[in-house]
Amino acid sequence: MKRKGTRFDTIKNQLLVIVQTMLCVLVILAALVLKAVGGNIYSDISSLYKDTLNNSVFTDGKEDFIPPKDNTELKETSNISPPDDNQEAIIENIKAMFHLPLSQGTLTSPFGKRTINGIEKYHKGMDIGANKGENIYTILDGNVIIAEKDESYGNYVVISHSNNVQTLYAHCDQLCVKCGDNVKKGQTIALVGSTGDSDGNHLHLEILIGGINIDPARIMGEAYQ
Repeated sequence: MKRKGTRFDTIKNQLLVIVQTMLCVLVILAALVLKAVGGNIYSDISSLYKDTLNNSVFTDGKEDFIPPKDNTELKETSNISPPDDNQEAIIENIKAMFHLPLSQGTLTSPFGKRTINGIEKYHKGMDIGANKGENIYTILDGNVIIAEKDESYGNYVVISHSNNVQTLYAHCDQLCVKCGDNVKKGQTIALVGSTGDSDGNHLHLEILIGGINIDPARIMGEAYQ
């Protein structure tokens, strides 16, 4: 009797495996047919499956899936965010205390729309032409949060200031500060150059308030006209 039971169990297990395999094959074939036919049925089933998966015990009951942060590289011709209505008071405060980034120079490309090789792009800062090796000064007191090299910006520095203000100085020949340094307005932070995506010696200056680029001319006025 024991042998018969063992043999019976073996056959039963084999049949179970065969049935499960056939069911899996049928499910896969059905999915392929639905995908080939098209329509909303396949996408609806797919969405239902993903929603069920996100709400399962494997995701600790979390309903919202948070995608990884976008680590898009900085590019000086990326699109500009819309202006913030609360910027004016901060801009007026900066205008009352800032230091010019260059002792002398000429505006070669203003903030805003410009056309490069027939393609219209946004220029997130102002370009000020100057002699190679000229000192670049930080316009406000702050803390250096980036001092490195980028394919587009070349050697560049980003400084964080009070009131959620940041300034960026790009295409430098040399950097005179490092990440973590505290700097005072008027301090030399770099030297003018033509590194990165540049066709001549100049300073590319950006000013951001709350992460939004503003026209540096709103602060600099016509200092480099």
